[in-house]
Amino acid sequence: MILKDLLKQPLVSILIEDSYSVRGRPLFLSLIHNYSENGYSVRYFKYDSPLSSEKCEMEQVKFTCQTCILKEDQDNSRMSIESSWCSDLANNGDHLVIAIDSLSPLLMNWTVGALASALRNLQKRRVAVVALVHGDVHDKETLQALNYVFHCHLTVRKTEDRNICSGVLRKGSGKLVDSDEYYSITDRWEIKDVEEVTKPSPNVLVESLPKHAVPKSTFKLDLNAKEEEARSQVVLPYIRKQASSATSETAKGQIIYEAEAPDWDDEDPDDDLEI
Repeated sequence: MILKDLLKQPLVSILIEDSYSVRGRPLFLSLIHNYSENGYSVRYFKYDSPLSSEKCEMEQVKFTCQTCILKEDQDNSRMSIESSWCSDLANNGDHLVIAIDSLSPLLMNWTVGALASALRNLQKRRVAVVALVHGDVHDKETLQALNYVFHCHLTVRKTEDRNICSGVLRKGSGKLVDSDEYYSITDRWEIKDVEEVTKPSPNVLVESLPKHAVPKSTFKLDLNAKEEEARSQVVLPYIRKQASSATSETAKGQIIYEAEAPDWDDEDPDDDLEI
């Protein structure tokens, strides 16, 4: 399962897509909390303005990170933001996670190509990026372009009062793995109760199937009971030969050769040659 693999395997770049009805920030913060507990250095960049209830949730998350909040009086250009991402990379080595909350405000001012280029520059330096994006704000083309940048794409939704995460993970070999999984988040911001969503197989009654599954046609394609009985009594030549050979006792390995009768008629079909 993808969520369990993300918690156990080496860190990859993850994009979490949510909507107005289903918030993805709890899953986003839980993943960051998990990586911080496993020894990763987290740099948390907050560009979104969360709701008051989400602010309380963010204050409850206790992990070691460097928080960089975007303010109105700061330089919000692409160069300054990209330089803030790349600063202090040499001191953290390969155990650095850049958490971006979220990409939606940046996409309001940047093109998707410029943002994808900046994210690829981070990945070239072996930095893992965990980002949040609001799917109902952007068009499908923008979201599809972001999918090519991240190794894993998670979409959160809800059904029957349970959280569902639809994930697509691109492995190092290029193979794509997708699954729908239930999950829950505890008070300690731990991801628990991960189980795959199983779709019930449709129960097809045998009695409901037709006796002869043939397409509708103007011709009669099936046989009645009398015709089927007559067909079963027909003795085919190869059946007769097998039956006769089975009754005769032959030694093992013996080759039986039946010479063909001379066919003189084929040499002189008109009987006009003197042989």
